[in-house]
Amino acid sequence: MKSLKSRKFTDRAAHWAITFGGAATVFVVLALFLFIFLEVYPLLRGAEVSKENTYSLQGKAVAIGVDEHQEVAYAVYQDGKAEFVSLSEGKVFKNYTIAGLSGSAITSVDRDNNLLALGTNDGKVLTVSIKFSESFENEKRTILPEISEEEPVIVGDEGKEIAFIAARRDDSATVTVACTKDGRLILKSTETKSTLFGAEERKETSKDITSLTDQENKAEITSLALDHFMENLYAGTSAGEIFHINVRDRENPFLAEKVKVSDKAATALGFLLGDVSLVVGDYDGGVNVWMQVRDEASPSGWALKKVHTLKSHHAPVAAVASSLRDKGFVTAASDGSIHLNHATSEQTLLNLDIKSIPAALAFSPKANGILVMDSNGNLRQWNISNPHPEATLKTLFGKIWYEGYEKPEFVWQSTGGTDDFEPKLSLVPLIFGTIKGTIYAMLIAVPIGILAALYTSQFLHSSLKIIKPVIEVMAALPSVILGFLAGLWLAPLMERIFPALVVMPFFIILAIAVAFYIWKSIPARIKGGYRHGTETLFLIPFIIGAVYASVQLSGVFETVFFGRDYRQWLFDILGLKYDQRNAIVVGFAMGFAVIPLIFTISEDAISNVPNSLVSASLALGATPWQTAVRVVLPAASPGIFSAVMIGFGRAVGETMIVLMATGNTPIMDWNLFNGFRALAANIAVEIPEAPFGGTLYRVLFLAALLLFVTTFTINTLAEMVRQRMRRRYSKL
Repeated sequence: MKSLKSRKFTDRAAHWAITFGGAATVFVVLALFLFIFLEVYPLLRGAEVSKENTYSLQGKAVAIGVDEHQEVAYAVYQDGKAEFVSLSEGKVFKNYTIAGLSGSAITSVDRDNNLLALGTNDGKVLTVSIKFSESFENEKRTILPEISEEEPVIVGDEGKEIAFIAARRDDSATVTVACTKDGRLILKSTETKSTLFGAEERKETSKDITSLTDQENKAEITSLALDHFMENLYAGTSAGEIFHINVRDRENPFLAEKVKVSDKAATALGFLLGDVSLVVGDYDGGVNVWMQVRDEASPSGWALKKVHTLKSHHAPVAAVASSLRDKGFVTAASDGSIHLNHATSEQTLLNLDIKSIPAALAFSPKANGILVMDSNGNLRQWNISNPHPEATLKTLFGKIWYEGYEKPEFVWQSTGGTDDFEPKLSLVPLIFGTIKGTIYAMLIAVPIGILAALYTSQFLHSSLKIIKPVIEVMAALPSVILGFLAGLWLAPLMERIFPALVVMPFFIILAIAVAFYIWKSIPARIKGGYRHGTETLFLIPFIIGAVYASVQLSGVFETVFFGRDYRQWLFDILGLKYDQRNAIVVGFAMGFAVIPLIFTISEDAISNVPNSLVSASLALGATPWQTAVRVVLPAASPGIFSAVMIGFGRAVGETMIVLMATGNTPIMDWNLFNGFRALAANIAVEIPEAPFGGTLYRVLFLAALLLFVTTFTINTLAEMVRQRMRRRYSKL
């Protein structure tokens, strides 16, 4: 009785322990999936307004701005007065009057970070600098504005009102372009150069470039934009045209191109961060991004082309304000609608409305706030949360036309050398690389693993079964060691003997045929003294001889068939460039890592086929080979299929071999002779440098989620197929 109770208790304890283990496994898998998904989920969220404020000021402003902490804002009015507002307290705490105006009125403004270029109604240009300094007292931050101005400069004829102005400067040059009320376009520049003896030479240039804007068509200039390189001037007209004027040579500017951008007037122009992409807003409310793209048909080799189209307003676009952090920008229309856009992702993130005509627009330095002054003197401020504007389904999985590219492409390039870099986060090249590496590895591992398992189980003598544990030991080799050997030993070796690798299969087949012929010619009384299966040992010297002959004849083969240099032949004839670390190297190395898994599971499945089936087949007159192929393999196919799927999962998730044995370049090409970058390898490379919580950080978790879901789905489908195959062949 005691023994029975003890067995029942043990049985129940084992039952609950196994149940707990299974439930814990499921829970861990679900928890892992949930953790990864929660890290990815913020990518799916759009921009949000976290806070909104309205401040009443004295009148209509011509320029506004804010410090990077959104604590102090300023407004510059037409009469030259400036007010500084504490956004936390909602009141003006400092006033300033621009002395250089001397009774003039501001008619046009161009802002370049902390510099304001102010055009007046009497033809003067004033440069005003507004900066913010920080101080801390008792752990409390205080923002203090600092404003300074330079002597006014006369542009063109004194007394001519400046309708539009564009100005840029660097350490040695200042370029100002002004369009007067009567339609004249004036270029004024100042350059300072150091002589050989350390003295400075100052050169001033003033030139009327009105003729470059094709005044015969009587199209009025409606907007101006000058890049920070001070080389490219864009003038929008009432006819919807953009005149691209090259001003690199200040004394000899020329019209580089004229492009039709809209059916109505180009009312607002602005550069995105980096001053490569030009935002064009028109009278119909259209918002498009244009960029210089290589074009063989153009005389200069470049042409201005539309690369992005954003959501339109329902009224003329009045202003454009670009982000200093990314490729985002804000547009304001005359009906009071405000759009927060992102050029790369071609999405409008926020739609705001002030119900009045906007007079001035500003985007906070950290791209987390929008300020708009309306014609009634109301300053509207929105604090926004917009952490991942560049991440959408299109940017992650679609073709995007990036700056500097000739057409839309799939590109992964997460970092760059400058702050104005445009992140390129397409996962398609990484998915492609994962598939490419997996296919090449499986092409090598599957036939070798399955055929080796079939031979070991059905043909190898029982005394030589030690081969199986030897092969299984291969699975214990760390992948980092395999990657190290593949990258530093195998890749250079294959580069040296590549012609030998091409001819080697033919030599091996020939060697096997010769060995078979010789073996068949040996009298049976001599072969009878050896155990069945030892013909493998007889074959080994022939295989070694074939490999040796291939290597020795590699030079001759390369000279005869590849013109003495196979790399040049591949490039000239096939257009393929040979990289030392390529897909072939990864296929061999990763195949070597996957073979033990496929071999072990396949061998167990084949060995578990009932002997009665084998005996029945042999008794009916089938040869051992026919029995193995037509009886044993079908019966063991569920297990073999599982082996292939497990090997596939190992290949998909392989990291170190791919990382070390290939060039790790995210390109999309089935070429055997170049590299690739896989999802797992990319995560290993990028995650140490990814800022916590940033877009790159979460995109890498998205890559991990793709791997997780892919392997889970494939394994689930594989198990369903295996069960069907098992039910089918269990009737044999």
